[in-house]
Amino acid sequence: QQLHALHLLKLPRRVFTDKFCNGHSGCRKLDTMAIARTLSVLAVVAAAVSGKKTELGLSCGASGACDEFEVELAEEELAAEMQVELLQRMPVDIRLAASGAAAKVASHVAALEGASSKACSVDHLVGSWKVENALGIDGVVVTLQVAPRSSSDCESVTGNIHYLGKETEYTISAVPKSDGKLHVKYLNDKAEPVYFHEGEFDIGKDVLMEDLGAMNGAKQNDNMLLHFTRAI
Repeated sequence: QQLHALHLLKLPRRVFTDKFCNGHSGCRKLDTMAIARTLSVLAVVAAAVSGKKTELGLSCGASGACDEFEVELAEEELAAEMQVELLQRMPVDIRLAASGAAAKVASHVAALEGASSKACSVDHLVGSWKVENALGIDGVVVTLQVAPRSSSDCESVTGNIHYLGKETEYTISAVPKSDGKLHVKYLNDKAEPVYFHEGEFDIGKDVLMEDLGAMNGAKQNDNMLLHFTRAI
């Protein structure tokens, strides 16, 4: 009700019409019916807001035709008073007090909804990724650029990984797991012999992992994980 009242205070108040004043043309006066309509709206709003008697201080003279400037000024003053009362009376919305937490939850939900709307599993992986201080080595940065699909085929996408001045092209595929993650396969079919690493993508956290210590499905070394985050 209070928000509606604030909206009503913004109604157009220029409801003037040209009239003759004591037989002289060109005197701009406010129509008597327009005054009644305007004052009715303001009176209803004022009563609904505060229950107090609120008057529009006007002196229209014996003719009942008020000067435009006088009416506008009086209405502005009344509207200002009523807006102050509205703001003072408006209760604090406890939901706004938790807006920070709400924003975080909304952001997380939006990320999950966006993730679930992907046409193919591999679409989650598209973008620029990086790992700083890779494998625990200070200053070593590994980047991975995954290109969008070039066709409607959902089988794979192409990724280029850069490390220590070298570059390797992967054919990357992904299949859903039961825990909200994707199982990811990084295939290097240009190497001799061909090999692949495995990893996973956490949809909720938007984190991509590659296990360099596992090759062709066999675990060879521990602590060889690359945890990619999106490059900004």
